[in-house]
Amino acid sequence: MTSIRLTAPNISCQHCAMAIKRELAGMEDIRVVEVDVPSKAVVLEYRDAQALERALAALDDIGYPAQAEA
Repeated sequence: MTSIRLTAPNISCQHCAMAIKRELAGMEDIRVVEVDVPSKAVVLEYRDAQALERALAALDDIGYPAQAEA
């Protein structure tokens, strides 16, 4: 498993965090989903590049486009 920290600027509240967790938690090959509202960050633990791409696409679809932190 690989871990990554993403920045999603549209995160503004706990509702956002719950929506992200709900969307990603059931995805195959995603093991951990943590959302930090104050820093607008999403931490994922995922199996492979395809899982990460699916997670990024899902975040975009629900209105939380994200990118890897530098």
